[in-house]
This record gives sequence, structure tokens and C-alpha cells, in this order.
Amino acid sequence: MKAPAPASLLAAVLAALLWLGIGTVQRVRAGADLGTAIVAELPLTLVVFVIALVWANLRRRR
Repeated sequence: MKAPAPASLLAAVLAALLWLGIGTVQRVRAGADLGTAIVAELPLTLVVFVIALVWANLRRRR
């Protein structure tokens, strides 16, 4: 399997960071402390990263 292109990797990282940031802010506003909010968002952030990476690679192949 080929390594992802830098542009695809960058897009996936940015999508994951955006997801993590938005989710963390929402949880903190709902009353969770910062550490707990970040840890709670990590599993879904990983899923978003993988989906964004696959999507970016598929778009690049067209």
C-alpha cells in the first residue's frame, strides 16, 4: 500500500483537529472538565481522521 500524499494527510489532520476542537468546546460548555472532554472526543476523532484520509485519497485518484 502506498503512503498517502502530503496534501491528503494534511486535509485529514485538519479535519480531525477541527472535529476535536468543536467536540471539546461543546463538552466543556456542557460542564465537563477539559481533560475529560478531550479524552472523550479522541475515539471519534480517530474515526474522522481515517474517513477523511480515505476520502482525500479517493478524490486524488480521479
